[in-house]
This record gives sequence, structure tokens and C-alpha cells, in this order.
Amino acid sequence: MAFNDQEAFFNDLITDSPSPQPRTSSEAESIVKTPSTSRFNTLPRHSVMQSLVDSFFLHVHNQPYSYFHEQSFRDRLAYGLLPKCVVFAVLASALRFSDLEMFRGSIRDATEAYAREAWLSILSDHMTAENSLNIYVAQAINMLAIIDFTAGRTSSGWLKIGLAVRISQDLQLMREPNSDLPAVEQEERRRAFWSVYLLDKLVSCGQGRPPAISDDDCRVQLPCDQQIFRHGGIANTPTIHKLLNWNTELAPPCGTFSLTILATSALGRCARYVLHQDTDEVLPWDSKSKFASLNSDFLLVEHHLQSENRPVNEIVARHRLPDGVLDHSTVGWILFARNVFHLCHCLLNHPFLLRLRLQKLKCRMPPNFWTQTLQTCRDHACELVNLLHTAAAVGCHVQASFYAYSIAVAGSIISLGICADREMGKEVDPKLIKGSQQAMDSLERMGRTWEHASKMHLQLLLFDAQGSALARSLDPQTMNDIDPKLEATFWSMVNYDKMCNSLGAIETLFESQASDNCITEPLDFDMGYGTSDNCYGVSEFGENGETATGISVSNIGSML
Repeated sequence: MAFNDQEAFFNDLITDSPSPQPRTSSEAESIVKTPSTSRFNTLPRHSVMQSLVDSFFLHVHNQPYSYFHEQSFRDRLAYGLLPKCVVFAVLASALRFSDLEMFRGSIRDATEAYAREAWLSILSDHMTAENSLNIYVAQAINMLAIIDFTAGRTSSGWLKIGLAVRISQDLQLMREPNSDLPAVEQEERRRAFWSVYLLDKLVSCGQGRPPAISDDDCRVQLPCDQQIFRHGGIANTPTIHKLLNWNTELAPPCGTFSLTILATSALGRCARYVLHQDTDEVLPWDSKSKFASLNSDFLLVEHHLQSENRPVNEIVARHRLPDGVLDHSTVGWILFARNVFHLCHCLLNHPFLLRLRLQKLKCRMPPNFWTQTLQTCRDHACELVNLLHTAAAVGCHVQASFYAYSIAVAGSIISLGICADREMGKEVDPKLIKGSQQAMDSLERMGRTWEHASKMHLQLLLFDAQGSALARSLDPQTMNDIDPKLEATFWSMVNYDKMCNSLGAIETLFESQASDNCITEPLDFDMGYGTSDNCYGVSEFGENGETATGISVSNIGSML
């Protein structure tokens, strides 16, 4: 492929324009140097850069992705030894957590500009020359993929994730590094690979987004304990293959990052079964089914999480640095692993996903199995939102972008539970009511930092408004197929890709709402930058215009 063709291909990955058409070089140039971003196409002054680096290591790094030995990174930065792509990627990742005056009102523009400069550096400095790929390129691309995906440019993010995977494999990061390398560099190589691995598995929660990395190909050790890494030490840890064996214990040298990797490995297999049209035709309640096998996988994760399965305040008290400051890295990985564990149960036992599978198998579900899975799903959904809500309340950094998806999935399950109980004339479990409010509060809090979380907050409100019809469609006693419009609504709350991709999921929810309710005015999808007067049919709401979980319809309108 000629250089110009390569440049045109890769430039398509960075654009935030919705148009899929190829761009001329002059058009690409105009994108790079728009007036709103041109003042951010160079590195900021030293004090600003240091502040952003501080924000990166406090709020971004190890939440859950881990790339650098902090002191080594700072030293390399001070001596100008870091490539441009990594520096700009770090700045772009940190900006959303910054309160610096020079970025006030321009966080989005600055983030896009810094991310674009990082990507252009990758193209010009590393992708067009022989043997210029290195670990920094894999790290930078992984960070840029997260920025793209959460900003709604899911195709661009997906392609970048794939590129990060291939570069990691090309650099042999999935294998043990050369023992002649310094201990810090060996561990950085391991962590770079596992960070790419994590993103690959987490994004597989979107339809049509199967993971690219197989556990069987991961021969590199799991990360060592964070304290060992901080002090530049080295430790022997098992591989993921060994840790998936019940006979292998998670010894202290592994640290809590390994818990996150183990839980995410299980999530990848779960997503393949429930979201990627897995062809398993064994009935879920059969002991030989993949459903049963996945429950065994989750049990192994729970086994390794036992030592950390204590109240959040106890975890916080146990994991403090010598100066008394909370060790956000160690605690963050524990919380992330527990969150993913609960999410696995939510997805595997999700009433819609189970109903859809049985619809294809054309069989009825045993009542006891339905009751058991429904209760399991509700319990884990409530535990998930309570875990993250409580952790945020005691000062933990609950800021990982993937938390928004987890909360939205759990919140929609809780909403269905509340509506189903009301449909049957049962008293609603107070735990569900509490969980619903916690989910809404958590998404609203995350929405101040993450654009996709703000979208998911609105999506959950709209999903909640249709709760009664959605709950009725899941009646296990009927063999009727789920109505296509309702099915699309369900998918809009479990498909990570759809939930992040621009406003597609919100449009799906509104289209479904419009077909059954009164929406007389055009809808404005400005996510808080505009308003519109919407008229919803009162049949879907409570006496005071509230949704099933008590959220006022006026609150939905105020978000539009």
C-alpha cells in the first residue's frame, strides 16, 4: 500500500465526522486545524502539562488500565525521552478530570485536539517507517481507542482497539519479556499487554464486537503486586491459563490487577454466549450447557475474590499507603473486579437474553429455573449499583468509563423487576427501589465527566418509562416472539456499542416510545443543550407522571 493510501486509510479512523466518505488531503487538513482546536495542537506549558500528568496518574491510570511505572514516566518526560504520541494521548485522557482555567469551557475541544495530535504522530512517526513500532505506540492507541469509543465514535474506537491488539502481538507482548530487560521495563510490557487485553474483552459487550485475543494465546505472566512494581521489584506470577485452574491460588505477588483480568476473562466468555449469537443448542438448565459452564467460571472468580469480598469501608481501611492516603490503584482494581463479577451474572441471567435464547430454541422455561435466574439477576444488579454508589460515597475513584455500561445494564434490570412486581400486584422490594435511585444517581454523577454516561442516564430514564410493556413481554408462560420494537429497546440497554454510538440507542428508545405513546413535538437530541416539549401517554406512568421507579417525566424532558 502506498504511503498516501495508508495515510488516507488511517485518517478515516480519527475523524469525528459522521460521514463515512473518504477525505481529500485538503479536507483532512481542515479537520486538523479547525479554529476551535488549533490552539490545542501544541504541547501546553510546563506547569499545565505537570498538572495534567498529575490528574492522569490520580484519576486515569490503573482505573483499570495500567501502562507506566509512574516515577519512570515522569523521569522520561522530564528528559524528553517520551514519544509525542504517548504524551498527547496522556494529556487527552487526563483533560476530563482537569479544572485548569485554560481549558474551562473547552475540555471537549482540547481533548479532541490532543487525541488527534497523538494519532497523527502515530501515523507519521511510527506507521510509515520500518521497525518503528514500540510499546509506546500500543499504549497510546489503546488510550485513544477509549476516547473514541466513549465519545460515540465506536467504529473508529473499534478499529483502534484492533490495531492495538495487532501491534501488541507483533511486539510479542503476549509472551514473557526478555529477562535481560530492567525489571520495570519487563513489567511495563506485561501491563501494556494486559491493558489491551482488558479493553478488547470489555468492548466485546457490544453486538458484532467479538474479542480478538484468545486466552490460550496469552503466555505472559499476570501483573505483579502494585507495591512491588512501585519499588522496581520483580516477582513470579502465574499466567491466566494457570489461574483458570482451580488448583492455582492467587498468591500475594499477583496483586489486585490480576483479579480484574480474571473477572474480565470470564466476562469475555459470557459476552460471547449471550451477545454474539452463540450456537450452543443445549438447554441452559442442562448441566452440560455453556450456561452451566459459565456459572462454574463465575464461581472461580468468586473464589479468588473471597479475600476482598468485604464491605467497601473495610477495603478502604485495609488498603492505605504508609502516609495514610488511600491506595486508589489497589482498591480500584478490587472494585472493578467485583463490578465485572456482578455484571457477568446480570448478563448471563438477564430475562431478555434468556427469553431470546429460548425463543430461538422454541422451548418453554421450567418455572423454577426462571424464578431462580430472575432472582439471581436482580440480586447482582442491586449489589453492583450499591457497590459503586457506596465506593463513590467513601472517596474511591469510581471513574472508569466501563462503569457507566455496568450501571446502565443493572439499572434496566432493576427497572424490569420493579415493573414486573407491580404487574403481578406484589409489593416491590425496597432493595429494588433503592437500587434504581442509586443507578440513576451514579449515571448522573458519571455524566459530568463522561459523555457516554450522560447518554446512558437518559437511555435508562426512557427505558424505565416503558417498563410495564417491557416486563409483560417477558412472561415465561407465553411462546410468542417478543415484539420487534420491544426487542430493539431491550438491545439498546445491553449492547455496549449501541449505547455509546452517538445517539442511536436513544433514538431507538424514542422510536419505540413514539409508536405507543403521544409524542407530538419533534425531539431534540442535544443532551442537555436544548429542550423540547414532549407528551407521553399517561398509561405508562404513575399518577403523578412518574415512571415505574418513581422518576418524574419532567426529569426526562429536562435532559433533552
